[in-house]
Amino acid sequence: MDRLERLSLGDSPVHRLHPLAKLLTTIAYMGVVISFPPYNISGLIAFLAYPFLLAPASGTPLRPLAGRLACALPFSFMAAVSNLFLIHGAAFTLGGFTVSFGLLSFTSIMLKTLLTVFAVLLLIATTPFTDISSQLAALRVPKIICLQLIMSYRYTGLLLREAASMMTAYFLRAPVRRGIRMKDMGSFLGQLILRSSRRADRVYLSMKCRGFQGVYRGRRLSGPGPRDWVYTAALVSAIFFLRFFNLSVFLGRLAG
Repeated sequence: MDRLERLSLGDSPVHRLHPLAKLLTTIAYMGVVISFPPYNISGLIAFLAYPFLLAPASGTPLRPLAGRLACALPFSFMAAVSNLFLIHGAAFTLGGFTVSFGLLSFTSIMLKTLLTVFAVLLLIATTPFTDISSQLAALRVPKIICLQLIMSYRYTGLLLREAASMMTAYFLRAPVRRGIRMKDMGSFLGQLILRSSRRADRVYLSMKCRGFQGVYRGRRLSGPGPRDWVYTAALVSAIFFLRFFNLSVFLGRLAG
């Protein structure tokens, strides 16, 4: 999270765009990707161009994004793997190998996860999270949701540091252990919850002392300029064009 925060402070044409422009294009991209039917793999392939063109344009290295992306893929894998066994029927044959509808559905879910999570990571890597929260509030997203997002983003690191401190103490008492024993896991998690609760109370009292009244106030930004609206209109138009124009089918017809 610290790495993404540092990346968001960079200076590139994408970083200099208004946060609202990047937020609207990301929302449009994710909505269109999710809207694809479960067996339409060829249509999704064209949307790989968005992250792989935007990342170099913003100077964002792919390796740290790929590492964070790998954390999300196992959840989608566990949700999609059942389709391999529950959805039967041959969709087509490729080189003597029969591709089932279950395999197409599995691939579609994994590819949608890859594209949408990559888009969100790129948004966070090119836009400070406080600006994203401010623009969500400007779009009339309920303030409590914006507050939950920014607080979760800011203080997840505190929770991880508490866990790291407890793990250090645990290994000092059991130096030959490579991990936490299952019989100790219950007390470890219970202590982590108690320590986190006490830490949250201290953080809340500190915020109250600084005038916090239940609303997180980010920095004020001027409205989007002409360049931002041109970027938004062009990219959203391209996204919807690719949604209804299957590029792979078109190339196949040209080759035929």
